[in-house]
Amino acid sequence: MKKILLLSCVSLFFLGCGNFLDINPESEVVNDDMFSTAEGVEDALYGVYMSMVKEDMYGGDMSVLIPELLGQNFITDDGYLTYVSSLNLAAQPARYVVKDMWIASYLVISYLNNIIDNLENKSVKNFKYYNLYRGEALGLRAAIHFDLLRLFAVHIKSTDENAKTEAIPYVTKYTFKVTPFSSVEEVYAKIIADLEEAEKCLSEDETLMPDVRKGKETGFTGARELHFNLYAAQAMLARVYWMKGDLVNAKRYADKVIRSGKFRFENKENLATFMKRRVSLSETIWGLYTTKISSYLYDAQSLLFTMYLPNGWADVYTTTSTSESEKDERLKAWFLTKANSGLSKDIFTKIMDEKNDVSAYTGGAYLGYSMIRIPEMYYIMAEALLEEGDKEEACVYLDAVVAARGMTKFRDREGKLEISFDDIMDERRKELFGEGQWWFCLKRLNRDVYVHALGATLKGSDKIYTLPLPSEELDPR
Repeated sequence: MKKILLLSCVSLFFLGCGNFLDINPESEVVNDDMFSTAEGVEDALYGVYMSMVKEDMYGGDMSVLIPELLGQNFITDDGYLTYVSSLNLAAQPARYVVKDMWIASYLVISYLNNIIDNLENKSVKNFKYYNLYRGEALGLRAAIHFDLLRLFAVHIKSTDENAKTEAIPYVTKYTFKVTPFSSVEEVYAKIIADLEEAEKCLSEDETLMPDVRKGKETGFTGARELHFNLYAAQAMLARVYWMKGDLVNAKRYADKVIRSGKFRFENKENLATFMKRRVSLSETIWGLYTTKISSYLYDAQSLLFTMYLPNGWADVYTTTSTSESEKDERLKAWFLTKANSGLSKDIFTKIMDEKNDVSAYTGGAYLGYSMIRIPEMYYIMAEALLEEGDKEEACVYLDAVVAARGMTKFRDREGKLEISFDDIMDERRKELFGEGQWWFCLKRLNRDVYVHALGATLKGSDKIYTLPLPSEELDPR
């Protein structure tokens, strides 16, 4: 019988301080009275966030390494990862290398369900920030299930009806009982329901999150961009509906985030640094605090052969401007050429760099990684408007990002009468390079994929767009 992999004894991280920027993520304790105080609930949520930034989740593998290898933005010579890079996902080594993401994700989901269960008999009478606690837990539960769905299940438009019937388990109870697999449609419905409830619970963020954030905030209601906040719920709903193919609702939620006025594009002069090891105070809708993603992923490029740029990688940034002198500013801002053992090597530095000295960091932003940023909302708006036939307004939203990156707007380019869907896709890839999103863009469209390791193009299919379940999840033969 299929079963979820859980540890025999699940415990929550207990973090005994009010600000998780200073916590010790290694401390653990099982405390029956943990949820009797607001501090206990907050510590439990901090523990969840710190679990999420371990290497087998969003501290490396699930945020960047695996999806970027799948999307062919990087390739690898590292053992079992070569099966992922070559999209040979049916092979046993591929099953082995992605197993830890599955295990870690469901373990964190169990932590969240424990929090949610313990909040059921509580209210704002017990905890001043009860709605924030519940909203964050529900939103995180939905976000993690969503990533599991788009990694390990076929797309909702797959023609394999049997595969769509059993997608992933959507676990909503803190229990060791087996949770049956839900269909793709059912999982989407449950994700959306959790996110909609989270949006209601997190309404206080309208006042808690200032329009202009300066950083260095403390306490549970400070640094809300490091928590799953109101705008994270709305942005995730936009992303979920977009992946599902419902552009009407995707547009509705993307518009909410944009119209909130809480997020703005960073000055192009700061393009090389505003995401480097940090959560942007301007563009990040929701990010995770971590001090380690830089060293883990930078070393994977510079010292090891775990992740390196393929031949012709810079062609992604070819500009469609008619000006021969115009270059995409992101190309020189987010990559560098480094001498290594007498050879030159191209290194991706957009979200990481060689230096990882936390004590030397004096910037106002928080150390960490962006889970979702404002440019994505503009791409969703542009695509939705283009589908509706409003090409002029679609161009306005696409040009907003293009201009922020120092490029000539599409509407000002000679001979460019209107934008196309491919223009939006190209800009998505350029902007979100290294953030683990490109493979999902391809999967949504069932696009053919040129695989660098094979030197060949593989036809779009469930076979190359569905990670294998851990062997322990399969029915015994």
